[in-house]
Amino acid sequence: MPTISTQTFFGTPFQGPPGSQGRTYNQQEVATAKSIAILSHLAIVIGMVVIGYRHFDNIKTGVAAAVLYLLLPYTAEMTGRVDHALPAALLVWAIVMYRRPMIAGLCLGLASGVIYYPLFLLPLWISFYWQRGLLRFCTGTFVALFVSVGILALYAYYRQEGAFLAAFIRDVRQMLGLAPPKFTNLEGFWSYVDGWYRVPVIATFVALGGSFALWPPQKNLGTLLSGTAAMMLGTQFWHAHGGGLCMAWYLPLLLLAIFRPNLEDRVALTVLDQGWLPRRRRFSAGANRAA
Repeated sequence: MPTISTQTFFGTPFQGPPGSQGRTYNQQEVATAKSIAILSHLAIVIGMVVIGYRHFDNIKTGVAAAVLYLLLPYTAEMTGRVDHALPAALLVWAIVMYRRPMIAGLCLGLASGVIYYPLFLLPLWISFYWQRGLLRFCTGTFVALFVSVGILALYAYYRQEGAFLAAFIRDVRQMLGLAPPKFTNLEGFWSYVDGWYRVPVIATFVALGGSFALWPPQKNLGTLLSGTAAMMLGTQFWHAHGGGLCMAWYLPLLLLAIFRPNLEDRVALTVLDQGWLPRRRRFSAGANRAA
């Protein structure tokens, strides 16, 4: 993905994302990176405010979480990293649209098309929608993944490579993470230790993701929010390229989980319509307000 470094404004050399050493960036790539980064961060902030207004019944809570996100040094340091901000924006809006399972599935599927780590969120989200909305959520997720695969096919075709099928399969495997873990040429903390130590960390992470399918048995919006933040935080412990630096993947959700009120009444059976088309629902004053 296109990337623009904020370090260029401080007179330091542009390092770029992992694997980009020695690469030159034209004006079109820079303009694209700036546009996507600005829109992604704007979507994150707006999404946090909307969550506070619609789901927490307190817009001040959403504004407080959004301001705290903007005040953190990470936001200024990694402003131009589209691979950080874009998945974060899609995950935040998946929470915003959780009452519309198909749209939430589209957001989660598109986030998985950018980075494959949100695929590990599927046990949690499927368990949340198990009693109502499961088919709609799965449809949205698979449609988004299908569109992402189609974009890869077009990209491989217009690159005019000789082996189109081989290039397309390689891109799909990279997008979905269908490859054995790397144990050499790692970055960050893992560059100082044996890469094979990642295996138990990955196994623990997968077990944590699978456990969300069974526990807790009754999932509400608070469980969905905190579980998503916990899983995306867990990716930082075994991410081979700059692990620990991709804070935007979990930081907005973590702040919202800290600021959230009691959301035990926000379960799928009470907040979702039975049909595919949204209809006006009547809530009692007590059920529609967070405790």
